[in-house]
Amino acid sequence: MHHCFRPDMKSVNNGFSRVDISMQFVLMVLRDYLFTGDREYLASLWDHVIRAMDATLILDANGDGLPDSDTKRNTYDAWNFSGTPVYISVLWLAALKAAAFMAQRVGDKACADKWNDLLQKGKEALEEKLWNGEYYDLWEHNGRTDESLMTDQLDGEWFLRMTGLDGNLSDERVRSVIEFIFRHNFDEEQGLLNATVPAGKKTTVETYNNCQTIAVWTGIGYAFSALAMSVHADDISDAVIASIHNNQLRFGHFWDHWECGHHYTRPMSSWSTLIAAAGMAVDYENKKLSFRPAYKNITFPLVLPDILAKVSFSDGNMHVECLKGDLGGWEITVKYGKRIR
Repeated sequence: MHHCFRPDMKSVNNGFSRVDISMQFVLMVLRDYLFTGDREYLASLWDHVIRAMDATLILDANGDGLPDSDTKRNTYDAWNFSGTPVYISVLWLAALKAAAFMAQRVGDKACADKWNDLLQKGKEALEEKLWNGEYYDLWEHNGRTDESLMTDQLDGEWFLRMTGLDGNLSDERVRSVIEFIFRHNFDEEQGLLNATVPAGKKTTVETYNNCQTIAVWTGIGYAFSALAMSVHADDISDAVIASIHNNQLRFGHFWDHWECGHHYTRPMSSWSTLIAAAGMAVDYENKKLSFRPAYKNITFPLVLPDILAKVSFSDGNMHVECLKGDLGGWEITVKYGKRIR
């Protein structure tokens, strides 16, 4: 997949070397399908999903289920990786799960079986290659390892959970990584750094003091916070979101965030914190909607293609006010966990 449209929406640039974009495309198709229920949309893109998956599979030269070749370029466009990077690997595992789910919906059993088999193999390789007992190393290549601590290492897990699918990793594993990243990469005044090198760990010249590793990106902060909330690390989520909010007020650029010379509001990332707080999952085609609210008292908008509603939870009671459209015929389920507060 290309990186962006230049000079207009009818043209593309030559950014085909950024290997994470094909996986992100697959995940976006899943998101769009689940939130719209548009089977024709899914069918129209199915061949392109297969091509994106096949293109990424080529990067797995040793057949262990994870990309390990030509993984240098990615949308952290000033930060090159090598070998098997955790960010790319977790995205790939998420794309495998998403693609297998969609394959079942379109009746492509061969692709579903193929991608589910690869998913199991890749999950095992992730633990063997990159798990160091505390977090996942940045990358491994022919025995050479960059042990830097990347904040965005579980980006694929975030995307799966925000679309309503279960993650590939257990809540306990995700929470332990979130907690480790928070201890080492977060500073209340500065925010959440993209990466650090914990004491006693080794890094590489590609990562050390890289302009993007030492940066604070609000989009990553919001995604990290939503993922933290999804695994009940609510105090961590609150701290990071409060830091983003307060820093933007102090900078005097509440909407223009400081990535790429400002003009980055990251609305999709920030919106996912609302999805996480609501514990919301949508299957529009089957008219199924579920919530697992993180708070006893919370009110939030429900925005679907032809529905706009206000949803409130108050001490175990749910109230829905439809401002546009209606939820008649929908199956709505609510689950309350121990973590509710």
